[in-house]
Amino acid sequence: MRKFAGVCLAAAMLLPMGLIAAAPAGAAAPKTSCSKASGTATFKPPLPALTSTAVVKPVITVTGTLTGCKGGGVTSAKIKAVLKQAIAGNCTTLLKGATANISGSETLTWNTKATSTVKTLKLAGVKGNATQTNATGAVTAGLFLKAKQTGTLAFTPLNKGCTGAPLAKVSFKQVTAFKLS
Repeated sequence: MRKFAGVCLAAAMLLPMGLIAAAPAGAAAPKTSCSKASGTATFKPPLPALTSTAVVKPVITVTGTLTGCKGGGVTSAKIKAVLKQAIAGNCTTLLKGATANISGSETLTWNTKATSTVKTLKLAGVKGNATQTNATGAVTAGLFLKAKQTGTLAFTPLNKGCTGAPLAKVSFKQVTAFKLS
């Protein structure tokens, strides 16, 4: 169980999660809030498994959906994000909590066909919770321009990622409501 928790921490540090979280105390009221987010993230190349000493800098592609959105005239969105890991690593380095400096861009395509672009999405693991990740960023173009996006997602490595095989893909779901404030 401890090993699985460590694997989840490793994946959490990689997963783009700017998608979900409560706004910080004192933050402006959300421009929109969505009650459900889910999807997958794919790592290319995959992170080498625990038994490997090889290291890589994967590109992480995220696809998913937001539903149950209220505010801002939207009700749902499709998520597309592409992130890059700046510091080479593998499942072992991630289990040790090594910083990977993951960042990139995200596009939310709303049910109204409007889009929101976050060009500065950054990821960080959630301290004390190996199966979650946080992301922060600001909307730089489109609907909700200049809104701050924060998020926390829970994820699950797929196909024995890290423990029995390289980490190629994870599924995710939100922990708290997605908000743009």
